[in-house]
Amino acid sequence: MKGIVVCLILPFSPFFPNYICGMAENAAPSNEQRLLDMSLIWLVLYNFVFLADVLADGARWGHWASAAMAFINERRGWVTLFEAIAALSLFADLVVRFDVYPDSRRSWRILGVGIALTGLVFKAFTFYLNSAYLE
Repeated sequence: MKGIVVCLILPFSPFFPNYICGMAENAAPSNEQRLLDMSLIWLVLYNFVFLADVLADGARWGHWASAAMAFINERRGWVTLFEAIAALSLFADLVVRFDVYPDSRRSWRILGVGIALTGLVFKAFTFYLNSAYLE
């Protein structure tokens, strides 16, 4: 745990060498872009599974979605933490580098980030506010 804190705090120091925590001085944008793209794909798929589970509501065709959401519900805190960090990072990336994305991919990216943010807000109301009122 101590090493994680050092790797999270010290890289912001101007005297800290970036290679200690595995961060290169000039990290390749393709690696960062791949990480953002994979986060977007995972968030859209996760929201699709969530929506399928809600729409199926015990139907026979939605058994796979119910099983996936039961697995995710056991790890709800970590999944929500990842979802919040990833969705907000994707939104910030979309705002900062809007003109960098080619026109052909831009509208699909906006749609994906919109789905991720909408899903985050909807699940926040569904899981946390609803459970707060019931207790």
